[in-house]
Amino acid sequence: MKAAMRLVISAVLCLVIAFGIPACTEKQRKEIKHIKSDIIGLKRKITLYDMNGRVIREWEGRFKIEIQGGYISFIDEDGKEVKLSGTIVVEEL
Repeated sequence: MKAAMRLVISAVLCLVIAFGIPACTEKQRKEIKHIKSDIIGLKRKITLYDMNGRVIREWEGRFKIEIQGGYISFIDEDGKEVKLSGTIVVEEL
């Protein structure tokens, strides 16, 4: 009985370790990325579209994007604050 119980506990412990370690690593990677984004921004391409799907304007560079209500905000490479609403695609480069 005790040997069977030890075997079950060992199996459960192995499963927890096998599935728990990759999950922690992914969580840590995301946290590091969020910190990097907050401090220096991430390399991104931001595209603003009109209602017909045509590109109005694109920005490419290292941006820290803030979501504020119904729009996003970022500082472009010229140091100007840009606020956008509508159809926007943000790609990480």
